[in-house]
Amino acid sequence: MKSFALTIIFVMIFSLNPIFAVTIQLPEWYQMQLDLSQPPCLNEKLQARVTLSSIVGDLEDVEVRLIIPEGWKMDGDRQKIKTVKSGTKATLSFEIIPSSYLSQGSIIAEASLKVPFTALEELIGREHPDQAREMIATLRSWPPVSKRYSEASFALVAEESFYPLEQGMWLNYADNLTTTTGFRGPVFFDDSLITTHQAQTDVEMFEKLQTYSKADPELEKKLAESGIDIERKKLDQLNGLYVLATRMFISKEFQPALDFINRLETESKNLANENIENLEIAALNLKGLIFWGMNQKRLAEDFLKKAFYRNRKNPLQRYVLRNIGLLMLANGEKSVAEQMMRLATAFKQGYTLLEKEYEKVKTP
Repeated sequence: MKSFALTIIFVMIFSLNPIFAVTIQLPEWYQMQLDLSQPPCLNEKLQARVTLSSIVGDLEDVEVRLIIPEGWKMDGDRQKIKTVKSGTKATLSFEIIPSSYLSQGSIIAEASLKVPFTALEELIGREHPDQAREMIATLRSWPPVSKRYSEASFALVAEESFYPLEQGMWLNYADNLTTTTGFRGPVFFDDSLITTHQAQTDVEMFEKLQTYSKADPELEKKLAESGIDIERKKLDQLNGLYVLATRMFISKEFQPALDFINRLETESKNLANENIENLEIAALNLKGLIFWGMNQKRLAEDFLKKAFYRNRKNPLQRYVLRNIGLLMLANGEKSVAEQMMRLATAFKQGYTLLEKEYEKVKTP
């Protein structure tokens, strides 16, 4: 859990001066961290460790409760500690057994403990003597028991076992593109959190910004000075184009999907941003699948290979190599398919779908 400081805002009103706010940040008086002994895997035990560190004053009557996904197993959901002395730390461990897959999930730790008012008042007196009276009055209005939360988020899916919640996981499959028995279709990234309407809005808004910028060359500079991140808006536009392409692809409207990907490729040229690599790989992969859907398998192979050569070491290549393998399998080139899938398995342990498919194409 990210650390944070207790923030108290005082509004001081003077007869001749305007209202203004003074923000004072106090040092943290304790920290809390949740760690997992290993990535969650179905039916395998793991330890969830909650560490409490006292910074100011003793932590008294500590109770830690663990909240796990529905259907998972745990031997006791809460533990207690009488005291964690100031300047020390204590760790509580919970044993958990994941009993079901989740497209996304989290383990949450809740800690409740007494507020060390005396130690905090002494701290305020030392560090903020001028505002001590107001700060202590605010402090005394707090409830006597403090609660804090820490969270470990993850995805646990049948196809890939565990993987962190991030854009590095593709979970949509074009099952209509392969008829090979026992194999799912090629995989592609589908940002389901962005609606089609939002994607259209992001694309149209950036197009308007480009039009206004041509009329006023100083506009982007002015916007940047106002705190508007132009590059972020550009990335939103590119993401929007990708989302629109995936929606067309899913609807089997392959030419409009291809048009959106081509626009994305044009717009992304010369954009210096580390976030663009994953999007470019996803776009090249989708472009390959679009040509596959149009029954232009030579072009499909070309663009899937381009996706791979964009960065051979990128973790996303486990998907691209698998897709190339499936395409080779569809073309009757089983030995090449085996090579592609073997290479793909090296990128991530626990890609259970790929591991099963690789076993099927391996030479006896």
